[in-house]
Amino acid sequence: MVGMYFCKCINFSNLRRSLLILSGFMLFAVQANGHSSPNGTAKPQRAAPASPLMEVTPSTVSFVDVPVGDTYTQTVRITNVNEGTLQIRQITASSPNFRITGILLPVVVAHGTSQSFTISYQAKTEGRTEGQISILTNSGDAPLVLGVKASSAAGQRELTANAAAIEFEDVAVGSSGKKELVLTNSGNRDLRISGISATGSGFSVSGATAMNLSAGQNVSVDVNFAPKSAGRQTGNLKISSAEGGSLLTIPLTASGAPSSQSTVKLNWEESPVTVAGYVVYRSPEASGPYMRVSSSAVPSAEYVDTGLAAGHTYYYVVSSLDADQVESEYSTPISATVPAR
Repeated sequence: MVGMYFCKCINFSNLRRSLLILSGFMLFAVQANGHSSPNGTAKPQRAAPASPLMEVTPSTVSFVDVPVGDTYTQTVRITNVNEGTLQIRQITASSPNFRITGILLPVVVAHGTSQSFTISYQAKTEGRTEGQISILTNSGDAPLVLGVKASSAAGQRELTANAAAIEFEDVAVGSSGKKELVLTNSGNRDLRISGISATGSGFSVSGATAMNLSAGQNVSVDVNFAPKSAGRQTGNLKISSAEGGSLLTIPLTASGAPSSQSTVKLNWEESPVTVAGYVVYRSPEASGPYMRVSSSAVPSAEYVDTGLAAGHTYYYVVSSLDADQVESEYSTPISATVPAR
């Protein structure tokens, strides 16, 4: 009875329908990765994008306002980001204005490592130019193209200072005054300073007097005045070029004043925290600039100032130094008047 029941329920047509359904299901399952449609027809699979073989830094190179006649350079780094080794076979520039140096080809770059080369640009005329750097590897693909842009301008050498003139007021005979002068290369070409000199009685310069300044770079020098007698003095500060001639001339004026036997004794409130010492500054004006008068850190909260001009008023500020020689802000200015003779 069981066998008769089985044959009665499963006839040929039902069995064929079941096989068709099962067969269709199997086809769909097998071709699911090929994006087949439910009716069993497979759609064509789109190729995945190829992984990059290398990473170039920077992705574009720019040379901005290169002075005519000068050559600027930039370094480009090629990194192998592929799993295998990379062979760089050729690097070419589309314009003779750009040159490739610093690499010996062909060169093999292992996975995760880098190789660098240098692009140089020589400005021959004013204007803008664009080019391409082609990097050919062993991948067989088209070379990787790196864009290069450049602009050039007329070469300018210009030295500027933070003061058009320097004046010292009433420096006592036997003492000295000092003022800081900041020199800046405001042009677009390197400047070579062969020397900085001062003319006039009592004037001198300390600090670097021969140096090279690149475009935008600045340097500070100290201009000093130590009068040997009372009265007005004049002079000039001259900065000479290594190429010959003068780059800049700054007028100097000063007044030597009779010195006083009087002194100014300063006292201030000690810092509530531990300090390494104090620094004392002085100026003939409340607004400054202030010149340091204590040659070394003052260990206690008092200082005696000497070498002052008779009958003049001076202004003082004090700062503190911590254990790392970091200086605090100035204190509130105080004034002291030296008695006249």
